[in-house]
Amino acid sequence: MNSEKIKRSSRGRPISFDKSQLVHAVMHKFWEQGYNNVSLNEIARDNGLTRASLYHSFDSKESLFLQALNLYIKNSPDALLDNVEENVHVGDTFFALMDKICEERAADERHRGCMVFNCINELITSDSPLAHQMMEVLEKRRHRVRDLFSLAVKNNELPNHTDIGLSSNMFLTFLGGLSTFSKTPATEQELRAVCEGFLNSMGFYRRSATQ
Repeated sequence: MNSEKIKRSSRGRPISFDKSQLVHAVMHKFWEQGYNNVSLNEIARDNGLTRASLYHSFDSKESLFLQALNLYIKNSPDALLDNVEENVHVGDTFFALMDKICEERAADERHRGCMVFNCINELITSDSPLAHQMMEVLEKRRHRVRDLFSLAVKNNELPNHTDIGLSSNMFLTFLGGLSTFSKTPATEQELRAVCEGFLNSMGFYRRSATQ
């Protein structure tokens, strides 16, 4: 993670903080508490800063949130779906994604689920610019999943009559439900069993299990 020191002055006293470390800390706060339940005053207080210093560095709560969200997305299991090559085995890619999700969610003692789906659920009912940006995040993921289903059909992993649009929507709907289910005391084995069953129902199987 790149370190960027921010220095401002407030009431004649220098204020210095590591911007990347702050974004990382704030990411966990938004992830656990949601967007609306976190204030800049609270963020400043928890990190020994002033509200003014945060505004100088991030302009707004929305700007800080989006940087935290981008950090989460960059390091989330979903990143496995990016930059997938044409010759990839899509089924193995999806199973690797689900395995990583189950491992991380089961290890999360705070049972926070997925930050993206948490915030979409919270913000989607508003007509704010931030809500539209959250929908753009979801649409970008939808297009990526759709491309992978198309690739699975092209590579004969799925039959030619597969409804790509419907399958993609079902996949994303499952991920949203998995985020909610992972907030329960479900074990990693239980999460994996659900994911295995879902992917099998979609027509995907681990290559090791079919060889």
